Amino acid sequence: MSRILRATGALVGMVFLTTQSPTRAQDNKTNVFDLNKKADMAASYAREVGGRPLSEWITDLKNIDPSVRERALRAIPLFGPPASQAVPTIMERCLDRDASPRVRAIGALGMLEIADKDVPKVVETLAKRISDDPQSAIKFQAMMTLSRFGIEEGKPAIPALVKMAEDPTTWEARKLAISLLGKYGYDAMKGPDVRCLRAMVIALKDPSMAVRQEAVYGLAVLGRPFDMTVAQTIEKALVTMTDNKDKGISIWAHVGMMNLTKADSTHLKPIMKNLKDKDPQVRLLAVRAMGTLGKLALFGLPELIEALDDKEAEVQYTAIWAIAAMGSSADKAVPPLRAMYQKTALPEPIRMSARAAVEQISGKKEPPLPVPPAPATAPAQVTPPATENPATNPAAPKPPGS
Repeated sequence: MSRILRATGALVGMVFLTTQSPTRAQDNKTNVFDLNKKADMAASYAREVGGRPLSEWITDLKNIDPSVRERALRAIPLFGPPASQAVPTIMERCLDRDASPRVRAIGALGMLEIADKDVPKVVETLAKRISDDPQSAIKFQAMMTLSRFGIEEGKPAIPALVKMAEDPTTWEARKLAISLLGKYGYDAMKGPDVRCLRAMVIALKDPSMAVRQEAVYGLAVLGRPFDMTVAQTIEKALVTMTDNKDKGISIWAHVGMMNLTKADSTHLKPIMKNLKDKDPQVRLLAVRAMGTLGKLALFGLPELIEALDDKEAEVQYTAIWAIAAMGSSADKAVPPLRAMYQKTALPEPIRMSARAAVEQISGKKEPPLPVPPAPATAPAQVTPPATENPATNPAAPKPPGS
């Protein structure tokens, strides 16, 4: 049975109420499409695209004309899950001498379902394009497609991503490479991959602010490596970032220091200070940082409770997630969270989040959300019929006896 491999979201997702380590969304096998059930395929998806069956389009992938190959790569994903049978041939087109079908093939692998048996070869193919392709756009597309795979599946691509993290062509590609290193460098048993950590330390000196931000964030969330020499190198690099003029970099540098050294108020207080910043984006980053720290940020729970009243809905929502990440230790937040979800004037997603947070903290089921009162309707106005004046309108009906 194949897994439906979906594209991965941002490393700091807003999937609140999650305090577990990163896991593969692909492990959920509900409604997974079975590649062996050919009858189910035919019943649910198009038999033809452009008046031609899938088999003819797959044949076109080997046509000598690159425009024909490229057109086939645009058509095949339209067949849905049945098109998975074309994956082996599409991988060959990832090595196409012509850049147009080559980039189209890499994009197609991001849309098609991939059978388990094909995953290692697909990842290997993508890593080869990231490392060696002469076109920057194709390297970027290969990384985008790679991001759909889970942590363990994507680890073989780490060497290619490390190389890409120093590619001078475009900062966007370097930023994405660092982001993926933060994903695939995670290892709950062995500690973070030192190759990824070293690449992030180098990226702290990148000329692009966006790349530096991604690097300091990665170092902060991956945690302390078992290698003491690498840990000392990271600590030395992060210390220089704690007073960075960019508040986002400073915030995540403090998070990293808390993960590397003693988790006390020394580095938490500078993060908490930003909860009062006039810039909502800075407040949001501070709340996210505290949520990432979880119970390590319990000292700042009162400030997070105050953030529930922030005028920005996104800050409120993130504060709920951050409090929930502290688990049962955040029991003092239950009353304000309960009051929050009972406010019918607040947006329903925020109320639902607050209710779920209470359940996570208390371990007990909460009553349903109060239903907002129906809007009052004004009584219908009855307009009396117009009266006609016989004196001014001879056609008007006259009173009896007149």
